[in-house]
Amino acid sequence: MAEGAPNLLSLHLASGAELSREKVAALSQHRDTAVREAVARRLDCPFGVLAALAHDSRPLVRIAVASHPRAGRTVLEHLAGDRDPHVVKAVARNEHTPLDLVERLLGHRREEVRHIASRMVHERAAAIVEGTAEDIGAPFARGTAAALTLHAEAAVPAQGPDDGARPARRHAPHTLAPRPSIGRTRPA
Repeated sequence: MAEGAPNLLSLHLASGAELSREKVAALSQHRDTAVREAVARRLDCPFGVLAALAHDSRPLVRIAVASHPRAGRTVLEHLAGDRDPHVVKAVARNEHTPLDLVERLLGHRREEVRHIASRMVHERAAAIVEGTAEDIGAPFARGTAAALTLHAEAAVPAQGPDDGARPARRHAPHTLAPRPSIGRTRPA
C-alpha cells in the first residue's frame, strides 16, 4: 500500500455495522484521519470516544464530532471555542446543541458564525411556532418563539448609518462574463 493512502479496510470497518465498543475505541486512535472521522460519525459511537475525538488535531474529525447528535453539552461547549470556524459552525448547525450555547454564538467574533447561529435560533423559533420542535429533534428548545426571536434580533447588531456606506453585495455574482471570441471570425 502506498504511503499516505487511506487504509480502506480500516475505513470500511469503521463505517460498518455491528462493531464492538472496544473496536470502535481502537479505531478512534487510527493514524488515518478518514478512519477517525468515520468513527466520529457513527451513531453508536460511545461518549468517551466522542470526547477524545473532540481534541483531535484534524478539523474534519472535530467537525464530525460537532455534528454528532449524541455529543454532550461539555463536548459542544469545548468545540464552540475551537480555533477553526468550520468546527464552530458545525456546533451552531447541530440541532442537538443546547439553545443557550447557540445564543452565545450570536456574539462570536466571526460574521459567518454569527449568521449561522442567528439562522438556527430563528429556525428553532419557527419550529416552536409551528409545533414541530420535537419533530426536528430540538430537545433543548425552550421558551416561547417570540422570546427567542426577540433575543436573536437583540443580539444581532442593527445596521447603523455608517453601515449604509458598504456595498450591498458581498459576493461575486453567480453568472460569468460571456466567453471572448478571439481569433474567431463570424460569417458576414
